[in-house]
Amino acid sequence: MKISTQQLTLIIMAAVVAFISLATEASARVYDLRADSANLTMPDGRVVPVWGFADITAVTGDGIIKVPGPTLDLPAADANLTINLTNRLPVPVSVYIPGLRLAPAPASQNGRVMSFTAHAPAAPVGGETTASFIFTGLKPGTFVYQSGTNPATQIPMGLYGAVIIRPAVANQAYANAASAYDIEQVAVFSEIDPDFNAYVGSNGTAIDPNPDKPKNYALSYAPKYFLFNGKTFPDTATPAAQLTAPPAMRTLLRLINAGSRNNVPTIAGKPVKVIAEDGNFLAYARDEHAPVMAAGKTLDVILDLSATPPTEPNFFTLFDRRSWRVSSSDATGSMIGFISSFPAGTNCNPFKGDMNADSKIDMVDVLVLLNKYVNSTPDLNGDVTPTSANGLPCGKGTGVLTLSDALYVLRRALSIN
Repeated sequence: MKISTQQLTLIIMAAVVAFISLATEASARVYDLRADSANLTMPDGRVVPVWGFADITAVTGDGIIKVPGPTLDLPAADANLTINLTNRLPVPVSVYIPGLRLAPAPASQNGRVMSFTAHAPAAPVGGETTASFIFTGLKPGTFVYQSGTNPATQIPMGLYGAVIIRPAVANQAYANAASAYDIEQVAVFSEIDPDFNAYVGSNGTAIDPNPDKPKNYALSYAPKYFLFNGKTFPDTATPAAQLTAPPAMRTLLRLINAGSRNNVPTIAGKPVKVIAEDGNFLAYARDEHAPVMAAGKTLDVILDLSATPPTEPNFFTLFDRRSWRVSSSDATGSMIGFISSFPAGTNCNPFKGDMNADSKIDMVDVLVLLNKYVNSTPDLNGDVTPTSANGLPCGKGTGVLTLSDALYVLRRALSIN
């Protein structure tokens, strides 16, 4: 049988389309998430029930419920993002990413839309339900994923996380050389109303139908704890909770407001260059000291320390400029984060000297350090001298304690500069 040129062309085209289709399918990114309940312990000891996401993707997932949820990281070259959700909560849950395309299929109840998309039904006692969500038309940027079902209740409970979609060029946030960076960090801002969480965690709803005193906890939502990557001060002061921005480098900060209140993130003494909003690269970047972030907003900003000598240590505070994001009872609960900027191999954390890890430096710390000094017991946390030119406790890096270390901690305990 002879094949005409036209038929041969059609066959070749079909083969190419099939090949591209297979390649596209192979490049699709898949994350398996689980929605479940957990508890967070605040610095003042209060235990708050939360709902959160866990990454249960085979091989890479750790299965731990987190608030914020695990960061979803993928290249824009992927054809789509598939999120397979396993729901163990007693309410319907979905996944929604503002700024990315998702086939609209809102769920409704009694004629009222209850979800921005289809959802995984409420889980039976001891059981679970599932649903899949496919996002297409991926583009580079920083986004937030969250439950699209009853968001006024489920997002404050903790069902949110960061999404990073990367361009083809490494160390760029977008397909533009102006978005180049040396290191990147993610900062998610949110808040917790413990009374709200306690009621919703026990009842699955924010509405108290008590006929004598009905109450909608969503309408009376009043946060008491303000979170920075899921932690609140003083827990944000621990080295593991701090962001990193090395001297002599450009650091990309992916800022996400997953809360229900506006935020004004400010780095004390340092402007940032805003290069993108809500996953959209800006044609004209702008320098700001305190950019305003509405609820649900994301900002990509550059903290440029390229002109700082590589051996010069710094330490920055990242906080809400309006300064009211503090607990109503004491110093715990504040929305304050920290950015360490130390030369490689050094630790100039200003919180060093807290020898008994109680988030303060007092005479107890002096006695502990003196005891270790007398007994020649090394301790890197107490190795605070010599200090840097700007007064940071860089230490010797050996952990060997000296009388100078004890005197430094004594001055701190007595509030003497």
